Amino acid sequence: MSTHGKPQGLEHELWVPAEDDYHGHPNYLKVYIYLLILFAITVFASLIPNPMIVFIVVFSISIIKASMVILNFMHLKWEPNIIWYMLLLALIALAFLFLGLYPDTVPIERFFVPNG
Repeated sequence: MSTHGKPQGLEHELWVPAEDDYHGHPNYLKVYIYLLILFAITVFASLIPNPMIVFIVVFSISIIKASMVILNFMHLKWEPNIIWYMLLLALIALAFLFLGLYPDTVPIERFFVPNG
């Protein structure tokens, strides 16, 4: 066990009983209201005539909503730091997947020969 205060990470999981680790419940009603407000903003964003702005607004709000659900309803806000490192590693792998598959999804129009 660490000699400097509370144990961290996996050491915390091994040496601290689960009943001492209770953090309470988040205010679910408050999170739900925030999610409803963000949903309403997403719906009204579809009225914006510029599709690029709509795209940016909708995807930004979806990232915020997903973060709120992950942190509060899945209780990841109170997990050890190794969870965040694993999440970062998964996101980096996802970025490499998207970059690797991008050439396969882009149509190649230079080889198009019209009939006639």
